Amino acid sequence: SMATNDNDWIANITTYIRNSFGNKAEPTRAKQVAKLRDKFKSRKEPWTQAELEKIYPPVLANQKLWKLTASHGQSELKGCVDDNMSSRFTTGKIQSPGMWVQVELPEISELTQITLDAGTSTGDYPRGYEVVASVDGKTWSKAIARGDGKSAITKIKFPATKAKFLKITQTKRHSGLYWSIHEMSLNGKELAGR
Repeated sequence: SMATNDNDWIANITTYIRNSFGNKAEPTRAKQVAKLRDKFKSRKEPWTQAELEKIYPPVLANQKLWKLTASHGQSELKGCVDDNMSSRFTTGKIQSPGMWVQVELPEISELTQITLDAGTSTGDYPRGYEVVASVDGKTWSKAIARGDGKSAITKIKFPATKAKFLKITQTKRHSGLYWSIHEMSLNGKELAGR
């Protein structure tokens, strides 16, 4: 049983299994396992997939169906959703407030996170960002997330939001670097037949 294995072992096995399915998330840490064990210590039965997806929504697998637009570098957009870290989207200009990238999904989905991976363009992460959402592409929410990028992988978490459109706007500037995204992913679930 899991109770006989320590937190390090569970963290290592979880990371190994995730990676073998192509999941590019950060490694699971023993501290995370300890926190979850404490939170769910009274649970005795196995988890169902539906229960786990409520806690940790999966990455949407429909990237090839996304329609992307941008304020700059429109012709480069496919490079951030092609599952190829050697290609990228880039603004082709130094980061400045007001630059944006918009994703249109094939259908309304419930979203909880967007991940922007600057890959080998390690300094090209957004210095500041704001995310808004829309179900129709006309009426937009107030900001569902705001913050500052701090490293090549920018994970932007927000409360579960129903949207067909998501827009990420650069809110700060950097005098010498472009804004680049080698890969972009969204966590959540499609709401087929809403």
